[in-house]
Amino acid sequence: MLHHAGELGHEVVVVAPGPRDEDRTVGTGGRIVRYRAPRMPYDPSYHAPLAFGRMRALIAEHRPDVLQVSSPFVPMWVASSVKAPLVAYVHHADPIGCYLAPLSAKTALGKPLEAAGWAYLRAVSARADATIVAGSWLERELTRKGCARVHTVRFGIDREHFGPERRDEAFRRELLGPLADRPDAKVVLIAGRLAADKRQRLVIDALELVAKERPIALVLLGDGPERERLEERGRRLPHFRAFRFTRDREEYARLLATVDALGHGSLCETFGFLLAECLASGTPLAAPDRGGAADLASPGFAETYPAFGGPEAAARAIATVLDRPREELSRLARAKAETIPTNREHYAALFAKYAELLGNQPPL
Repeated sequence: MLHHAGELGHEVVVVAPGPRDEDRTVGTGGRIVRYRAPRMPYDPSYHAPLAFGRMRALIAEHRPDVLQVSSPFVPMWVASSVKAPLVAYVHHADPIGCYLAPLSAKTALGKPLEAAGWAYLRAVSARADATIVAGSWLERELTRKGCARVHTVRFGIDREHFGPERRDEAFRRELLGPLADRPDAKVVLIAGRLAADKRQRLVIDALELVAKERPIALVLLGDGPERERLEERGRRLPHFRAFRFTRDREEYARLLATVDALGHGSLCETFGFLLAECLASGTPLAAPDRGGAADLASPGFAETYPAFGGPEAAARAIATVLDRPREELSRLARAKAETIPTNREHYAALFAKYAELLGNQPPL
């Protein structure tokens, strides 16, 4: 956002919690202002946005035309206590889908909790001048649940970084390890922030079932609070490799194009950047039939499984996608990726939406 803001003629100031106070310029269009905040207990890579006074002071200092809020919790409460020409809540995370919907599917107590979650989100949406979502499917869901003034601005990816041509057969043999000479061996990727809400454990359990029928190599890419437990579980498969996140885009793109499929578990993607980048790489998907993953997982290049069907359902989807002709899947996956906006197109549309909404706002 900071990169594209400058080239599109806008200034963006990001205010966020972090390990220390910090103020730095990024590109030609923005700044990142961090305030020191405590680490979150489950995932210490996140910091708790608790500095009410500091947030208010920064808003007063910069007097933004648009106050974009990226959390429905404390930052939204702060936004509700200040004046700005336009307050936009960006619904880029789905705590209801991550935590309350699974609970609702399992216990009677979960249903009233999920209902309370939606009541809270309706209140958040009512406090904002606009709620921005990444896809029309999510706009329909929030509107159906009674959220007000929901607008779709489709998220994007930089497709030029990815492509089926980056598939590397020598690298694939390396990922397969001792299975490399088995013609029926497959490489499956699990990637992302390694946390309980992403349900990577379920996908590994599913791969154990698939491995009873064919040799499977698992590649685990990412980091997070569940990394050690997931690595321990992954070592039970016929072959296992683990990589931390990488800033090398070439290395990342080569990996996405080289694996045979992505195994995905998260129910609460509001878009699914990883899935979209896999499609741009020509890599097919096995994903749950819920959320942003289901929105991207068309039958031509993906298999979906019931969200609460357990490892057995996920295993059937993975096995089916691995049995389908890879070349045709890859072609259709890349074709789907071509319909996804670029990052620049996304931010141009976002800033245009804000300009449109500002034109419709009464004066303060």
